[in-house]
Amino acid sequence: MQDDSIVEGTETVSVTLTAATSNAAITASGSDSLDITDEDTATVGVAKSSGGDGAEPGSDDGEFTVTMTKASSTDTTVSYTVGGTASAGSDYTALSGSVIVLAGNTTAVIAVDVQDDPTVEGTETVIVTLTATTSNSSITASGSESLDITDDDTATVGVAKSSGGDGG
Repeated sequence: MQDDSIVEGTETVSVTLTAATSNAAITASGSDSLDITDEDTATVGVAKSSGGDGAEPGSDDGEFTVTMTKASSTDTTVSYTVGGTASAGSDYTALSGSVIVLAGNTTAVIAVDVQDDPTVEGTETVIVTLTATTSNSSITASGSESLDITDDDTATVGVAKSSGGDGG
């Protein structure tokens, strides 16, 4: 056996004896298998990508990067919840709640597609919290990260004297 740094889970080796070639008096038969337990584990975290904050009018989208500490031999689905003060559907396109880190890779991107709305609301946040992984129990996910969506809307307040409003 040779150790590697890939998170693989348990693998099985099977051997079947079928014939002996050097001596006709020797018969070969039988089969057996053994399990090779992988000791490698990985953790998954999330961070705001470089320049990952977003801004209206939607030309500057936000981005999170999900990173595993070691690659896996199979695709790894990472589930997450979404919170924050920004509203899915009006401030950004709703996120799916999962992202796939492809086999052999250590990162995946969660893109936050910023939507332009007419509401004056100031800077709002999108928070992603990792909740679970699938495909391999040796891979765990945890952590949260937030990014800002900067609003481009402004309002003007004016003051005017009302008719007959001289007081008196």
